[in-house]
Amino acid sequence: MPALTYGHDKLEVHSRPIPGTGEELPMVGLGNSRVFQEGNLEATRELLELFMSYGGSYVDTLGPSRFTVASVMQAHSLQSRLFLGTYLGTVQYDAMVEELERVLKAQGKEMLDLVLTYDFSEILAEPERYLRLREAGLTRYLGVARHKLEFHEPMMQLMEMGVVDFVQVNYSLLEPEAGDTVLPMAQEKGVAILVNRAFVNGDYFEVVRDRELPEWAAEFDCDSWAQFSLKFILSHPAVTCVLTETANPDHLVDNMAAGMGRLPDEPTRQRMLELVQSFA
Repeated sequence: MPALTYGHDKLEVHSRPIPGTGEELPMVGLGNSRVFQEGNLEATRELLELFMSYGGSYVDTLGPSRFTVASVMQAHSLQSRLFLGTYLGTVQYDAMVEELERVLKAQGKEMLDLVLTYDFSEILAEPERYLRLREAGLTRYLGVARHKLEFHEPMMQLMEMGVVDFVQVNYSLLEPEAGDTVLPMAQEKGVAILVNRAFVNGDYFEVVRDRELPEWAAEFDCDSWAQFSLKFILSHPAVTCVLTETANPDHLVDNMAAGMGRLPDEPTRQRMLELVQSFA
């Protein structure tokens, strides 16, 4: 198993409190990994075991992945160690309840941790339908997720309405727009932020390919371009957890290191942004 050091025998990612409850959530999470989607139980177990060994907890699950991760979690009694984001496939109330009850049974938890949806229009039109899921005791938290600029405004509307506990949004060195709009509002309204597209579907690595990591990255315990992106994201005070999506153990360990050690300060964040955007 790969090991992280920084002068210590074993390190774990730092955690941040979820606004409103204070529950601690490790800062680096797992997105909808390919091995989850494929239903590969053994590869899923190995990936989750490595992820948890460095303090990881949050896992994003949708479609078939919900049942792959749930099966491994229940088989190995991991309910208290994993915090799962579960995506809805429908917005009709009775169908939502039926769907979530199936996932809940598969997970073996008393309540789902977080229910997420992509369907903004239905929730904006009838937020009470979504809120009933929490009131019925099916989930502890409610959220929405999207990864395009056009959805930032409706995300802010839902925060203003007090409908969501979590918002998952795209934010990175190549897509920094949410840092001026969605993230400040989340701080103001006490909403947790999950960040997707940390590497912009791989476009980020194309931008930094064959370039030397600046020496000053060592000032915030950064030794890879992946960590450079993740530490920029995590250094924004509104961000609760950044999601990475990999089935590669070495990449997972490298990503987890971003949630350890120091983070850049505001002047350094601007320097990082200017550097990568000059490449782009």
